[in-house]
This record gives sequence, C-alpha cells and structure tokens, in this order.
Amino acid sequence: MRDEMIYFADMVPDTSGGRDAYGDPAMELKLSDVVFAELKSIGQSEFYQAQTAGRKPEIKFKVTDYLDYQGQKYLIHEGVRYTVLRTYRTASNELEITCYGGVRDADSTISD
Repeated sequence: MRDEMIYFADMVPDTSGGRDAYGDPAMELKLSDVVFAELKSIGQSEFYQAQTAGRKPEIKFKVTDYLDYQGQKYLIHEGVRYTVLRTYRTASNELEITCYGGVRDADSTISD
C-alpha cells in the first residue's frame, strides 16, 4: 500500500545569488512534489552485499511510476534526509529506491 509520503531532493545554487564563507555559491535544498510510496524492508542478502562495499542500506521505498524520480541524490521521509544508494526499475515500471544515512536536520523539514 502506497501510503508513505516522500520527497526527492537535490542541492542547487541558492536563487538569491549568495555566497558561502569560502566564496562558493550558496546551496539550498530543492524538493520535488510529494510522491506516495510503499515502505519496504531491506533484504538480508541486500544488506550484507552492501556492507561488503562499505554501505549500510537503512530504508527502501517502492514508487508506482519510475518517472517520479529524476536522479535526485536525496530522499526525505518524515523529516529525515536519506542519500539514495541505488534504484531498481521493475518490469511493471515501478521503482525501488534503497537509501542510507538518515540525517535529521532543519533543511529536510517538511511543513504540511
């Protein structure tokens, strides 16, 4: 059942044209529209295969249409920002998205 709300996100240059302390363009988190997804569990073999590569998959989602995802680096669920580890497109054009490293911070807070 697709009852979890997620957002895809990427860091993009700040629209105000500001600069950070190092003189680089300031970055801001740009969110997609809400996407409804199904929360899945990380399989045991998938977990151990990722561990051998130094990664720790923490959460997985399935979205109905693979076109909802445009290659963004982050996924936000319940105010926690995850990094996308891998995606897998199924035969029925659904997309499974495996993520790791949940970070709760002010940039990933979604207000309804």
